Amino acid sequence: MKSRLIFDTGPIFLYFAEDKQVKEMFDKVAAGRVEGYMCETNIAEFYYKTCEKLGREVAEVRHTSIRHSKLSILVADERLTHIAGGLKCIHRGKISLADAYIVAAAKMLGGALVTTDPQLTELKLVQTRLLPVP
Repeated sequence: MKSRLIFDTGPIFLYFAEDKQVKEMFDKVAAGRVEGYMCETNIAEFYYKTCEKLGREVAEVRHTSIRHSKLSILVADERLTHIAGGLKCIHRGKISLADAYIVAAAKMLGGALVTTDPQLTELKLVQTRLLPVP
């Protein structure tokens, strides 16, 4: 079975900033050596934050780029929503709803969460790979 990487929003920003470590992970996903995932909620977060910082045109181009990549995009179905809701209930102020979904995805898929958020690593809910923010 291939290893699975579940990408939080932060690493996607790093990818577009040409971070070598994230690029290597995406190259493995593109080559089919690793399965890569994101949640719709994190794509929405990436879109609005890119739009706020760099404008709508850049957000559209980057959004399209993600959609056409080899990443599998997880929709908020009943199972994922139930797990995410439970995580948000238990960890209330320590986790955003978008983070609850991405952690739920890592739990559901049994993969490693790739994040720039040290708080998600500190919660020790799933295996994480914490990336430094330059």
